[in-house]
Amino acid sequence: MINRYRTITLLASAATLPLGAQIAFAQDARPADDPVQVSGGLDVIVVTARKRTENLQDVSASVSALSQAELARRFDSDVRDFASASPNVIIDDTQQGPGGVAATTIRGIGVADVEKSVDPAVGVVLDEIYLGTSSGNLVKAIDIDRVEVLRGPQGTLFGRNAIGGVINLARSRPTDELTGKLRATYANYDTVEAEGLVSFPLTEWAAVKFTGAYRQSDGYIFNEFYNQDGQRSEFTALGVQLLLNPTPNLELSFSFDDQNTRQDPPQLHNLAKPSDLFCAVYGQCRVDLTTPQSGDRYVSVSNGPLNKNAFFDMNLGIARATYDLGSDLEVNYIYGRMETDEGITQDFDGTPLTLYDTDRPAVYHQDTHELRLSKGGNGPLTFVVGGYYWDSAYTIDLVSYIGFAIPGTILAIPQTVRQTTKSYAAFFEGDYKISDRLTLTLGGRYTHDKKTSGVNDYGFGPNDNLDNPEEADWSKFTPRASLSFDVTEDVMIYGLYSRGYRSGGFTGRPTTENTAKTPYEPETVDNFELGFKSEFADRRVRLNASAFLMKYKDKQEDVDVPAPTGTGRENRTINASSAELKGIEIDLTARPMDSLTFNANLGYLDAKYKEFIADTNNDGILDDNSGLALRRAPEWNWTLGATYEIAVGPGEFWVSGDVHYIGAHEISFLNNPSLRNDGQYLINGSLNYQINNTQISVFGRNLANEDGWTIGYDVQGLWSYGAARPPRTYGVVVTQKF
Repeated sequence: MINRYRTITLLASAATLPLGAQIAFAQDARPADDPVQVSGGLDVIVVTARKRTENLQDVSASVSALSQAELARRFDSDVRDFASASPNVIIDDTQQGPGGVAATTIRGIGVADVEKSVDPAVGVVLDEIYLGTSSGNLVKAIDIDRVEVLRGPQGTLFGRNAIGGVINLARSRPTDELTGKLRATYANYDTVEAEGLVSFPLTEWAAVKFTGAYRQSDGYIFNEFYNQDGQRSEFTALGVQLLLNPTPNLELSFSFDDQNTRQDPPQLHNLAKPSDLFCAVYGQCRVDLTTPQSGDRYVSVSNGPLNKNAFFDMNLGIARATYDLGSDLEVNYIYGRMETDEGITQDFDGTPLTLYDTDRPAVYHQDTHELRLSKGGNGPLTFVVGGYYWDSAYTIDLVSYIGFAIPGTILAIPQTVRQTTKSYAAFFEGDYKISDRLTLTLGGRYTHDKKTSGVNDYGFGPNDNLDNPEEADWSKFTPRASLSFDVTEDVMIYGLYSRGYRSGGFTGRPTTENTAKTPYEPETVDNFELGFKSEFADRRVRLNASAFLMKYKDKQEDVDVPAPTGTGRENRTINASSAELKGIEIDLTARPMDSLTFNANLGYLDAKYKEFIADTNNDGILDDNSGLALRRAPEWNWTLGATYEIAVGPGEFWVSGDVHYIGAHEISFLNNPSLRNDGQYLINGSLNYQINNTQISVFGRNLANEDGWTIGYDVQGLWSYGAARPPRTYGVVVTQKF
């Protein structure tokens, strides 16, 4: 039964994750890194959360992980679906741009903004490359082989802008024999998906992998203004990876991915209250407190163009070299280059009138270099030491179409913003075994950031410094220390201190000269944590838990205020608040019998401003805003799931399901009650049957049809807008392995 379970786990993959994530290849650089299943017990989960391969249970930090076998039981579309795998994690699409703009929050720390001037507070890392903007951060679940969610500041090994945590994604590797999969999906909203992967050897020391994906959908929003589907999309992806082992000690890897999205602009909803200008003067009002102007969260009345005029193109190239020096020493060099090109004309007012629309063409690129030396083995000292260099730049040629200022007239107000970032860092983290049971971990990272910002308002404002941009730089040391004690072979307790740091910068859409030229400062988080990790009942039960207290200092707040020039609005980033976040996190996996597996997690979060004195409406008066609730910080969240399998006829049948609860929470900065989410129960399930290499699955997501807001934004005095999460979806998947 145990062997049959392992076989099913590997073969079942294609219906529950896009292809590559399911192939039974090595999970990391060495076959020895594969998960190992103890007879009758749970798989050993191998993670690289500390940039070295180790057992999840040996990491003295809060980490949740999905192995290849666990991913095979899920129906993940993109990185949003991984939120249910970890407590105190929320991942939403802000619907503010093309290609998916992530709003990722861990332990109440995160950002939700489309501007590339706003650094993420949670790092999304793909094959060891940090993705530096919220645009493109909703990584499609194509060829994902392992998922790790690192909660709390990760300032030592992952550096700046991992102040809330990291979502670490790894893809499968080329194989030394011919393997592949084809997968076809049809779901409601006329959604069609086709994905494929093939891998084969070229020589005794070279192998290659090709991936491809195509997705098209009519979308779940109906546009009443045009009487047609309002959120159609088409996505294509091609990828190749070459793996070389020219000598026993040297491994080289080269990969390139090209992804292209064509879509209708996301449909935002107008929730202007009676005192807002759009309602009081133009008659564009919400229906009631929680119902948008259209009367339905899945019906739009927007007059924005709907001809798949939005696009998001991304290229990602990665080169990696690994050299085994012997004596448990290894050198790694990783280079990454990401380029994006995007354009969208979007109706932000969400009404049948042109009151506030934008045209946002933007280009972005980033180059990263990382060189590190690591020492493994069983000696008393193991460590990782290295250096990191970051270079990025973006340009946006924004045009705002303002129809509320002069009745009957639409003003086209252009603005070009160009910003660059250079960052240097040196880091170290090491473990020292004081005794067989007691281990001390010490680490630190020194980071130096330099940013420039140039703005041209073309006569609509006072700024014109594209060729002579403003400059600012910051340096920060982020330490880490932990002490772990092995109570028994299967029980470990630990205490941890870590610091995270998010870089300062320049506002990305200024209207006044003072805002354009004045940088905001970095923010920091100090994390204090106690936890334990355990396995028992012959390793059929894994229970991990932690309690944390985080001190948030110089918190960056984005404030929308009136302005005397340009569009009449300005978004300013200010360091005006401090906060305290404390909570408890529990992860549980149990296999009471070989045919039944349970997974559960629980998060409790108490997140409060300690001090927030600022002028948030530009009336010249400093107000006490400390009573506001932090966004995307529900008090309670939990997930409960199970998988049961049996032999039926010539094949195997299994059923999987889970309930993910997200407690009531705020979405908008000003805690607008129109955009407040009540508790939501997100229910997913699947029925699966496999004969030999052919599998058929029926799945459903959000079966309770929860319609909570994923984005909410207040443009003070004018209107508020929001967008709802995807409704109930269901479909059938057919997979063929060869």
